[in-house]
Amino acid sequence: MTHFYEIRIAGHLDAHWADWFDSMSITLEEDGNTLLSGPVPDQPALYGILRRVRDLGLPLVSVNQITVTLSQQILNKKRSNTKMDTNNMTTEMEDIKVSLKLKLAALWTSFMFLYIYVDYFHLYMPGSIEDILAGKVFTFDISYVFLLIAMIGVAIPVLMIFLSVALPAKVNRWTNIIVATVYIPYMLFNLAGEAWAHMYFAAAVEVILLLLIIRYAWKWPKQES
Repeated sequence: MTHFYEIRIAGHLDAHWADWFDSMSITLEEDGNTLLSGPVPDQPALYGILRRVRDLGLPLVSVNQITVTLSQQILNKKRSNTKMDTNNMTTEMEDIKVSLKLKLAALWTSFMFLYIYVDYFHLYMPGSIEDILAGKVFTFDISYVFLLIAMIGVAIPVLMIFLSVALPAKVNRWTNIIVATVYIPYMLFNLAGEAWAHMYFAAAVEVILLLLIIRYAWKWPKQES
């Protein structure tokens, strides 16, 4: 038996998160709260909706089961069918929206590959192989400490691909903002000294990718003040 629920959340929910609650109507109330209302088939489905609310990091105000008459159920079913038809038409005309977590993971993947390939292209620069054979990279001596630091610098973007998908919303948001912010001056530091055109190009793309990460993470749904 399908029940109808009203779930009230503190703060306004951004419109692009509506697809998380495709079976619920979303109403932004004047008092700053968001009202989710609609049919819920069973208790597991209700718990699933509440878990999504928790993942958004927004405080839960109330959960109320409401009584709906037979005529109202028929009307709601007709409205639901109309909404489903509209959604099906929209799906046929455009790709399925990608979640924010997957967008962040894709950006970190792009950044990681470009980051590695810049170092690979550096091997083609005159004198690079000779310097490596002599135990030098740029002005640094090759040592176990240098290699450990270099590996950490590569490992962090690799880990961010997984963490952007796995971490809870609030921690995820700030982790992406902080790590991306730290890497921007690090990418610009690589241009110090002799730098060729491909290095400037790669640094510009890397900074753009990091700024996109910060932008997406900063716009993560949060309670309005």
